[in-house]
Amino acid sequence: MPMTKRRFNGGMELHGTMHATRNSLPAATRKMAVDYLNTTVAELLDLFGRIKQAHWNLRGESFIGLHKLLDEFAERTLEDIDAVAERATALGGIVEGTLREAVKQSHLSRKEEPDSRSGMTDWIRELSDAHATTSMHVRMAVKSLTNSDDFATADLLTDVLKHVEKQLWLLEAHLQK
Repeated sequence: MPMTKRRFNGGMELHGTMHATRNSLPAATRKMAVDYLNTTVAELLDLFGRIKQAHWNLRGESFIGLHKLLDEFAERTLEDIDAVAERATALGGIVEGTLREAVKQSHLSRKEEPDSRSGMTDWIRELSDAHATTSMHVRMAVKSLTNSDDFATADLLTDVLKHVEKQLWLLEAHLQK
């Protein structure tokens, strides 16, 4: 996609879908990073929705502990969404953070979650799968961004990866006997 310049609101320049910035990364690298960041926002929004759906609907003997744990997951996921979206705008990007965009872009949306009346184990398995998928995509983004010398975005997404994989570990601990 060619990067074209045009004037808008207050004299700032817009390059394609990117705002001008003094960030030293090349424009193509910033554009690639913003694409990865938008996909990550979409996946984290989708993951957040699944976490809350499970939180509201799970039942079972360890309900209260898992209910509280999923609240912590949701809070951490919202913090990660905000950090990822802010990085995209810092690079001159526009964040596509609506639920509609999340459904279009998220790799998680290709798989249906359990019926809301499903048991606790079904929800834990589904959330484990969703966390594993998110982890895989964030890891690929980290590798690509590192190879493109965008170490700051790679570092941010490495933190997100650590959070998602810690949540995966805690979920999988509930599945082991």
